[in-house]
Amino acid sequence: MPLLNRVPQAETATPLAVILAAGEGSRFRSSRSAVPKPLVRLRGLSIAERSIAQLLTVGVERFVVVLGRDAALVQHEFERVAKRRRCHISFVEAENWEKGNGCSAVAAAPLVGDSQFLLTTIDRLLPPEMIRNVLADPPAQDEVTLAVDHDTENVFGLPHLATVEVSGGRIAAIGKDLATWNAVDTGLLYCSSRLFEGLARAHKLGKFSLSDGIQECASQGGVRAIDVTGGFWLDVDTPQAFQEATRWIDTAMEKGEEDGFISKYINRPVSRRLSVALSRTPLTPNHITLLSFFMVLLGAIGLATMDPRFWIAGGILIQIASIVDGCDGEIARLKLLQSPQGAWLDTVLDRYSDLAVGLAVTFAASQLYDAAWIWPAGFAATASFLMGSYVTKEYQIRFRRPYPNTLANKLKRRDLRILVIAVGAVMGHPLVALLAIGSLTHLAVFKILGSFFWQNTLHQSQVPTPRTKRGEMRKPFPLGISASAAARHGNGAVAVAVPVVSPTK
Repeated sequence: MPLLNRVPQAETATPLAVILAAGEGSRFRSSRSAVPKPLVRLRGLSIAERSIAQLLTVGVERFVVVLGRDAALVQHEFERVAKRRRCHISFVEAENWEKGNGCSAVAAAPLVGDSQFLLTTIDRLLPPEMIRNVLADPPAQDEVTLAVDHDTENVFGLPHLATVEVSGGRIAAIGKDLATWNAVDTGLLYCSSRLFEGLARAHKLGKFSLSDGIQECASQGGVRAIDVTGGFWLDVDTPQAFQEATRWIDTAMEKGEEDGFISKYINRPVSRRLSVALSRTPLTPNHITLLSFFMVLLGAIGLATMDPRFWIAGGILIQIASIVDGCDGEIARLKLLQSPQGAWLDTVLDRYSDLAVGLAVTFAASQLYDAAWIWPAGFAATASFLMGSYVTKEYQIRFRRPYPNTLANKLKRRDLRILVIAVGAVMGHPLVALLAIGSLTHLAVFKILGSFFWQNTLHQSQVPTPRTKRGEMRKPFPLGISASAAARHGNGAVAVAVPVVSPTK
């Protein structure tokens, strides 16, 4: 069993992950040509890269990949992934991998040593929340933990999965032919070296699957169940599961309830199709952010002229750019490339785009009409675009939660103002459109501010005043304790001061 390289020392508390990629993949390969399963592309990423990326999202940075079938091809793909994702992947080639995935797991033992580790197979799609739940509940020194799903009616591909009998939070039995069971094996484990001991005992009995090794550990009470019911996970082991995985990834691509009216009903139906096409290209979310930005700048040049024909071209271009602007986040979610840096770049360039459009329209109007009010009005309208973003971004920083997606929040969103200006430009009245949407945006911002302060004032007015005994002076609230906190603790009671939260991004 040749060891191809060693695992580096851990720089964080996050454990390494072992990924089993040695299998035949016969059920999957039969209708997907002769391409090895790890190399098959699923919405822009190979299955190999997706298996790494989903673990990177929760902080795992070191990986051991167990090779078997088509070892050289699979290793080359993982080396490409390691370079692109900037992570460390060690490799080991399993002997007798054809006998079962238990042999593949045993092959990782020399690289893992006594360290705790995550274990999964290459074809499992696992949501980040599920992995975090498992990481948050590590095994004891001589224990193995297994993530199980009790929602057996909604598990996809149940006939091909191992079932589990859970009793008192421990795994009593696991296998594909259990007479009684109450959960399903998700294929995600958090292990100590005890797993290798169970696998060794199973091999002596002529049993070579991973489930056999887990059963040996379970027979001694060494396997604890972690309930992850409610999360969507998938074993991409058949053509039908591949289609289901595609649908699931497409659903995860959507932004949810954060979109405004225009994004939801006009931009997203177009951008989603465009993002699926772009996922087949090497373009990254940052590339798309920059492309959208330069499209807006080009549109702004058209809006800055005094020729209505260029206004039409500029209006159409900024609306197309608004659609493309939705693709960067969609590609990030499709390819698991979300990052704070990317979100920050997108936000900053959006504000520059807003300035370019607003000032371009104002400049063109100032050249056409000799009126002193045009620049102040245009500047005020353009300022509303900046404030529309700032008011909710600052709320999220200060209060550590997004501002509710109310009607006022939707009316100030960028998708609406870009469309209004684009329509105004096509109709030959870009300044009217700018002033109208600027006024609406200011009203929406004032509505948000007013609602917040009204609710805050109402909440404070409902706090009961602490009572004192007759003739006793009311004690002041200690520094850092609000009236409501003091009221809960009683007059003069000791309470912990709430620390000031510094704004971070």
